[in-house]
Formats: sequence, C-alpha cells, structure tokens
Amino acid sequence: MDEHASAPGPSPQKRQAPGKDGPRRPKRGKYTPVACDECKKRKLKCIPAGHGGCERCIGGGLACAYASGPPPATKQRNQSSEQVRSLSDDMAQLRQQVADLVGTVQQLKHDTPRPPSASLQSPDTTIAHSPSTAHKEAAPKQPQFVGPTRPSFGLMVGERSLTRMGIPTFESPPPSGAQSPAEPPTSEADFWLRCTPGEMARLLAVFEEEVESVYPFIDIVDLASRAQLILDVIRSGSAAGGDELQLPVSARDVEMAKVAIATALAVEAHGKSQLSTTIAESVERHVSRISSPQVELKEIQLLTMLSIYYFHCDDELLAWRTIGIAAREALEMGLHRRKSLFDNFKDPDTRRLATRVFWCVYVLDRRWSFGTSLSFALSDRDIDAGLPEPDADFCYLGCMVGYGRLCSKLWDAIPPLGSPSQCIPEETVHALDLSTQDWLESIPPHLRLRHPRLGLAARTQPRVLHRLRALLYLRGNHTRISVYQHYLFSTTSITANLPSAWLVVNIALDSVQILVHLNATTDIYSRQQNAFNYFLLSAMAVIFLAVCHAPNIFTEPCRKGFLDAVHLVRAFSRHSVVSRRLWKSIRGLLPRLRSLGLQSSDGSCASNDGARGSPEPSSESPGVSEFPEALQHPLRADHDGGLWDAADVVPETDAGNSVPDMFQMRNDLLDIFDALGQGQHYPGEFGAHFYGPDDTDLLNGRGGEISRRLQGLI
Repeated sequence: MDEHASAPGPSPQKRQAPGKDGPRRPKRGKYTPVACDECKKRKLKCIPAGHGGCERCIGGGLACAYASGPPPATKQRNQSSEQVRSLSDDMAQLRQQVADLVGTVQQLKHDTPRPPSASLQSPDTTIAHSPSTAHKEAAPKQPQFVGPTRPSFGLMVGERSLTRMGIPTFESPPPSGAQSPAEPPTSEADFWLRCTPGEMARLLAVFEEEVESVYPFIDIVDLASRAQLILDVIRSGSAAGGDELQLPVSARDVEMAKVAIATALAVEAHGKSQLSTTIAESVERHVSRISSPQVELKEIQLLTMLSIYYFHCDDELLAWRTIGIAAREALEMGLHRRKSLFDNFKDPDTRRLATRVFWCVYVLDRRWSFGTSLSFALSDRDIDAGLPEPDADFCYLGCMVGYGRLCSKLWDAIPPLGSPSQCIPEETVHALDLSTQDWLESIPPHLRLRHPRLGLAARTQPRVLHRLRALLYLRGNHTRISVYQHYLFSTTSITANLPSAWLVVNIALDSVQILVHLNATTDIYSRQQNAFNYFLLSAMAVIFLAVCHAPNIFTEPCRKGFLDAVHLVRAFSRHSVVSRRLWKSIRGLLPRLRSLGLQSSDGSCASNDGARGSPEPSSESPGVSEFPEALQHPLRADHDGGLWDAADVVPETDAGNSVPDMFQMRNDLLDIFDALGQGQHYPGEFGAHFYGPDDTDLLNGRGGEISRRLQGLI
C-alpha cells in the first residue's frame, strides 16, 4: 500500500490561501453518494467497478462492503412527488374557480337591465334598445312563511312525522336527464315588427278565453278591434311624451294590450318566456308610481292584469304584492263604498265596469292570500254592505264573490300563528262545512259540474263553460279539504275522528278523479296547469298524510287514486314546467320515503307487488266506492284557480331545468306509495307526546328541506 493507506496522519491543519499570483488548487471531487465502508474510512473517492466492489478495494484485495438501508434521497423524492401532486390539484381547482368567476361576470354583464326609459318610445330608442335577454332581479318564488292554507303545510306535517319515526333526511340526488334546450332569442323589437293585426287579435283572444272569461275587469274585444292602431303606436312611439288627446289610443290602452299579449304568451308556453318577460317589464316600470298625483281606473285594471301575468309566470309573491297595490288604489278611489262609487262614476256603464274591477280585485286578493298564506289587503268589514255586486250576466264572478266571503270565514277560523294546536273546534268545522254547502247550492245550475262518476257529463261542452264548472267544483272540494284536513295531522286525531278523516280522504280522491277526467277529455288542464295543479297537490297532500299516519287503514283504498294522480303526472309534456318542478320536488323526497320499505318486520325491503296486511275498509270507514255517501253532498267549487295562487312554475336552477325521465318518475312515485304502505314496523299509536305543543316551526317555515321543495309545486 502507499503511504496514504498505512496510517492516519496528524490532524489536518488549516490550509493557507494561495497568493494572489499563485496557481489555484483544483477542487477535490465529490465522494460518490454511496461509498463503501473502506473508502468512507479513508475519505477517498469510491469508484464502483461492478460485481459488488469498487476499484480501490479490488486492487488492494480488501473486502468491499456497503452500508445497508435505503438511499437517503428516497424519502425526499417521495415527498417531492406528493408535493407536486398536491400543487397540481390546487392549480386545477384554481383554474376551475377562475373559469366560474369569469362565467359569473359575463352572466352579470349579460343580465344587467338597462335603466328605465319612457313608456312608449320610438323604434330608435325603446324598441331598438329593448334588452332581448333582460331579466329582472331574481324574484322570491316562495314566501319563507308556510301557513296552513298552503297544500305544502300538510306535506310538512307528514315530513315531521317521518322525522319522529326515525327516517333520516337525505341530500337531493343530482338532476336526471338532459337540460332543456335554450329558448331562441327573440327581441321585443323583432316581435312588434313581425306582429300583424291578425296575430295580435289571436293573442288577445287567448287572453279573453283564459282570463277575461273568469275575471271580466277589462274589455279585450275593444282592444282587439284597435289592434292596427295599437301596433302603429308601438312601432312609431308617437305616444312617448306626446299629448294623449291627439293619439288614437291612450298609453294605458297600449300598456294593457302589451300585458294581455305577454299573458297569452305565458299561457301558451306554460310559464314565462324571454319574450313575455321583456314585454311585461317594458310596462311594469311605469305602473303605480308612489308619487302619482291621482289614481285612475285603468291603472287598477293594469295592476290586476300584471298580477294575473305574474301568477302564470310562477311569481306568486309578485302576484300577491301587485294585487295588494291594486286593492289599496281601489280603496283610494272609493270603489268599496256605494256613495263614492255613484259620485265618481255617473255613467251607468262605467259604473258597472268599476264594480266588476273592484270585485275581481277582491276575489284575486283572496286567491293569492290563500295561496301564499299571507294576509288579505281588503277587509270585509271595510266594504259597504250596500255596494252593488256583479250583474247577472257575470254569474261566475258572482259565485266567486260569495266564495271570497266564505274564505274570510275560513281564514278567521284557522288557529293563529304559534298556536299549540292546529285543530279547528268541532262546532266551527260544522258551521264552515254548512256554509260551504250553502255556497255550493247557490251556484246557478248551468255552472254546476255533472260528475263523470254518475255518467251525467255531457260528451261535448263549450270549453269555457266546462272549465268554469270544473273550477267551481274543485274549489268546493278544496274548501272542504281545508276545513277537515287537520284531522289527518296525527294518528291519534285520525283514530278519534275516523269518519271525518275518511271524509277528507274521499274528497281528495274525488278531486283526483275530476282532474284525471278533465285531462283525458279536454285540453283544459294542459292549458291551465298552474291553476289545476294546485288542486292536485292539495289532494296528494291529503293522501300523503292519511297513508303516513294510518297506513293500515288508508293504503289500499287510496291506491287507485294515487295511481291516477301518477298517470296524470305522466301525461304532462316532457317539456312542461310543471313536470320539471314536480320532478325537482320528488327527487329529495324519494330516498327518505323509500327507507320506510327497509323497516318491515323481516328487515327486507318491500317490493311493489308484495301483499299487504291492510284490512278492507269497514262500514265505519267508508271506502272509495262509497263516494256519494261519504261526500254527503255534490261538491261544486269556486273559480278558476281559487286561492291557490302559489307558484305557477318556473325552474330557477339547473336542477329545475333538467328534463325528467317520465317513466322513471312514475316508478319512483309508486315506490313512495308502496314504501308508505308496507313500512309498518312503527307503532300504530304514537301517543299525545308524539306531536308536541311546541312545534311552532311548522308555522314559521322551518319545516325541512323536503317541504321547501314540495311547496314550490303549487
């Protein structure tokens, strides 16, 4: 060996730095990252030579051994890989967030409405600049308060029963189906330029048939006769800031024609459209200014039209607000007092029109208030007892005035907010039922529905007359449901009042039968889905309560009615807003109700075709086949949409826009019914403690996610 390998030398001394002019010593090469033990001892460079040894050990005949263990850099490499992976994920999330923000900003720019301008501007101003895709700020679709007059209140009570049974809540599953195709953009300017007098007259005729036939507060025929003049004014903008006395039609007439056309477009589209929204918004911003010097009858008419338009567009709160403004303006004009009515309207024809306007506002005020469970704007005690009522030529409106007074009695009988019990006293129930029967008897014979169950329904009826008959009949049924529904709020109440429970269930099944027949024989239901779907939801809420609280009694008798309601849902168009809203509501309810089927005694999930242990209805519990005796009276209800007003139906989210699989929807609804009928391991009697007196959250809107979804279906 050489001298370096014989023995270790003395401790190394600090080397002197080379002189400025001296040569620089070369740097010593780095040791290999992995050196053998001998090279490490001598601090020499280890040069691997293969075969498990290095050149120095092989040359010196020494055993070349390496320290065991993984390379020290392995852990660092693993940590580096994890950090890179984490950073990549963070970058992907940031990219997505930035993309979402960019999309939101673009949407806000796209949807920002232009500032208000004159009512009827020239084509170079208003029509040319009308925002084709303008949307007013998102209007509240449902009031946060869920009161007892809404059909969703019964669903909320049933949901709380499921909670007390231990049925857990579930997150809503993702929307199914593809998104509905976007509506092709159509600007208001293009519409008015293409609109012909014939097309305008056709749309006004739709309004006359669907709205004026029920609420005769305006003469649409007069507007239709001036279609060309109205179109000329809209296109030329000659009314913008001009003298109305020099115009062939007034600005208010033009605005009423616009709202009537927007309503007709919404009726034909089964909900709001881009075009109808744009047309209505061009009128809305000029109506009911607080600082207006005075109120005129045409403004009340216009507000009433806007309220009905909002109803057909699923803006129930806006409908309620708007009719409230119209009601207050009617009070300001003195339409509620006989003396002021005769003093302000000397002409008999104008006075009769003003009378009809007031009573239409009164009826709509009741409808929208019951649909939202929010208070009336008109009080019966403020109305002059000697105020003239609608002429005999307007029988339907006369029936609705009586119905509005009946609604006032029912509203007063409902327990107040925060009451420990939602039950109506027995004597009050009987008095309300008697008043309802008296109102039904007051309906003129030509407006009474001939029940299809009795085989007396005419094969052909005038469409408008058939619709009025069906609406009155269903309104009578719904009123009695409102009177008796509280008997289904608990198992104890059903047991203690079984005849009354059977009565309300049979009335609900009868309503389903009427709706099914109406949809099967006419297009009335499909044209007015917003109105008739209110009655369907009310009936389904009753069936839901009955089967949930007493499945052994009501499952089998209610099966056919429930199946009929399911088939009715299936009949809706695939692109119907009602179908989308229904599917959105049912999605969140399905998992929770299906879980009832997992609670059968053997621990297995019940099948759709499994046998049930539900006994046949006894003589004490009248069955579906015994409708005439159970109903005790032919039911004829009130008007075309009654007070249901809740929300027409407009999908406001992507989930709402998704198109449901209609066959899957039917199967899912049947699963709900089967689960309710077969999951019966829970006790039949829950006891008085089951429904505590402190359940005031039913009344202040904290009933749960399922009810909040279902209440939007009205």
